Amino acid sequence: MSSVHTLLPPDLDTTEPDPVVTPQVFVRVFAVPSGMPWEQRRAAELEARHGAPVPIADLMHKLKRLGTWSFGGSARFAVLYIRTSEFTGPFETLVDVDGVPTKVGFGTGAEQTQRARLMAMLALLAAITLAILGSGVAVALSVRAETSARLDLAEQTAQAKTRAAKTQQTRAEQMRLLGRAVGKARPVEQVLTDLAWASSARAPESRLAAVHWDHGLLAVEARGAAAPFLAEERPIERSDKPIRPGVWLWGVRPDPSPATTFPSERTGP
Repeated sequence: MSSVHTLLPPDLDTTEPDPVVTPQVFVRVFAVPSGMPWEQRRAAELEARHGAPVPIADLMHKLKRLGTWSFGGSARFAVLYIRTSEFTGPFETLVDVDGVPTKVGFGTGAEQTQRARLMAMLALLAAITLAILGSGVAVALSVRAETSARLDLAEQTAQAKTRAAKTQQTRAEQMRLLGRAVGKARPVEQVLTDLAWASSARAPESRLAAVHWDHGLLAVEARGAAAPFLAEERPIERSDKPIRPGVWLWGVRPDPSPATTFPSERTGP
């Protein structure tokens, strides 16, 4: 007995396509120190890369800010990972982010549109912040330049570590490098804390010319002999004479609160 096989045209093929498998999404929530929105996002990006559950070269990831930005306050972020080997095309799914069902997509047009809107909002917020600071903009830019340089160095180091991890480093080596990177980031947090204090405590009539910061020591140059700050929790001292005509140097004692004392700086038991 012979059998006959019928070949159907492609458009009449009744075979059901293989179901699309959505990659598993891993969620991690963490906090970053206070700072400008773009600085907090860069710090969050570094933390997302360093804290990946497997080598970052094997993952795709994206960041989501939890809550709104506030001046002088820390920020919470969620990072979402998927394995690169499991990504076959753009997809969207619902995941639990800190107890809230959240829609997330990888490689979708909506994701790209959301990223463009976020960058536009950050640019607008930066312009508004500079306008509000007014006469204190020179101070903010001076400290921001130092902070940006530190973040650039940390970012370059992180990229070098990522390339090394892809070919040579083991996960144990990555954790050792992460510990060293966190130690270097501590001065950045202290700079941002001092900047936030100086912005909030500045006397309305004061005219700041420059800010100097070195290993926890803060000093400002101000026009006129009146004290440039109103807060009493951090005593300030004025130089014996002007450093130049009409400009006095004011030294600010370190913040005595425990939050500004880092483990590496403690000398007692």
